[in-house]
Amino acid sequence: MRRPLFFAARAAAVAAVLSACGGTPASPSMPSAASGQAASAAPSNRPLRIGTPFLSAPLDPLSGGGFHAIQFGVGETLTRLDDQFAAVPWLAEAIAQRDETTWAITLRQGALFQDGAPVTAEAVKRSLERAVEGVAGAKALLGAAQIVASDERTVQITTSRASPLLPNILTDPAFIIVNADAAQQQGDAFALKPVMTGVYQVAEFAVDQRLVLQANPRYWGGVAKTSRVEVTVLAEASARILGLQSGELDIAVDLRPESVDVASASPELKVVHAQPISTIFMYLNEQRPALADLRVRQAIAHAIPQRDVLVSAVLRGQGLPAAGQIPPSILACQNAQAPAYDLEKAKQLLAEAGYADSDGDGVVETGGAPLKLLVVSYPQRPALTPMAEIIQASLKQAGIAMEIQSTEQINSTLSAGGWDGAMYFNNMAATGDAYGSLDAFFRTGGAANRGGYSSVSIDQQLDALQPVSDRAARTAQACAIQQQLLDEAATIPLAYPNYSYGVSRQVGGFDTAHPFFLYFLNGGFSIA
Repeated sequence: MRRPLFFAARAAAVAAVLSACGGTPASPSMPSAASGQAASAAPSNRPLRIGTPFLSAPLDPLSGGGFHAIQFGVGETLTRLDDQFAAVPWLAEAIAQRDETTWAITLRQGALFQDGAPVTAEAVKRSLERAVEGVAGAKALLGAAQIVASDERTVQITTSRASPLLPNILTDPAFIIVNADAAQQQGDAFALKPVMTGVYQVAEFAVDQRLVLQANPRYWGGVAKTSRVEVTVLAEASARILGLQSGELDIAVDLRPESVDVASASPELKVVHAQPISTIFMYLNEQRPALADLRVRQAIAHAIPQRDVLVSAVLRGQGLPAAGQIPPSILACQNAQAPAYDLEKAKQLLAEAGYADSDGDGVVETGGAPLKLLVVSYPQRPALTPMAEIIQASLKQAGIAMEIQSTEQINSTLSAGGWDGAMYFNNMAATGDAYGSLDAFFRTGGAANRGGYSSVSIDQQLDALQPVSDRAARTAQACAIQQQLLDEAATIPLAYPNYSYGVSRQVGGFDTAHPFFLYFLNGGFSIA
């Protein structure tokens, strides 16, 4: 497993490396148009058909769909992560650090928006300002004091404090470069057909139903090998593998473990794996009185079965037991100490919190109120509910009752409140550095801090981590933060699942996957 290359050994050295990159380097997972080379003079007329678990928002980052815009080749950021999780130029041609707080970004020569408008420094400035104003958490993440168009192709970003990871931060989907003038003119219609710079442009979109893409004839890297892509939302994993087997799909995104076995056994199909960069975990809602008590949260953490059991039973070994909130491919902590499975310790903690089973019904209570948890899950990530069922049985042995409720719209459900726990799957690669995910999930009021965890100490440590440029020091500080989060049961990490695609052998250009599934569809895919 590769360790990430934090964009940080020394700020000046990093700037020099990026400046020397020029164009985006070739990568086996980002071929052809994605690497700035002409993809094909004669794109295939046969559509490439893809089944995906969800497309829960329009592709405009202001509407929450920035991740999918990059995933399906519609949008690009100024920089992207390579297969070592280092930030490299993408829509930018080069990026250089002028001083501790100032970065100069040179834009790619001749790049156009999908409507034909030139990608100028002024246009990029307006796009970044639009993101800062309209995307939750973007302002704090970028930390820009000033964004200036220095000349036609140069954008200068001055941050409010030292920001050695700015090139990494610019990989965040919040900062996809859009035609902000077109967005202003089109109003609400822009969300459904955003104007970006990617190798594909949106022809048709219906939330959680269908996305149709057409090759962008103006793409700076050359026209895609496949002129039309049809993406269908199939929330049930069984529907995706059946579609692949029947020939109705060419690619099935995010196979569940048993589907991997099926696809691997078929001579007409193959499986392409990406390394574990996501975490399956359980949110705990600290707005609920019982879970505001640290002892109760720690008891739950100790009552959950050993993580290798969950990986074996639910993931069929296709993943790793979680030792922390951030996978080791992003943050390698040698001595992480996650709460061990210990029912007696769980019962002791509950007793210390004032819980006892006074009526003998098997459920502990305090003040007459039984400890019952409503845990929500969702079908788009099929491993979650079976894992929740194993946890449910184990918590029962500790005297905690747990009800599992499924929802199609997990984020809306979490925003509405009324839940105690939530099964969740999320990539933790973020900007290629642990800081992005730690900040989003655990800072007070963080964009992904859905459980309401709040710690002045963690907030202060995140502030201190942000400007650190030395790689070893950065890792050590991030590991210390992660250990405190484990000790305080901020969330309960469970597993780092493999991410697998089922692929028809008629598909060309997709023999290896980028380790981060954000970078999926590119102009190098072909279909026979």
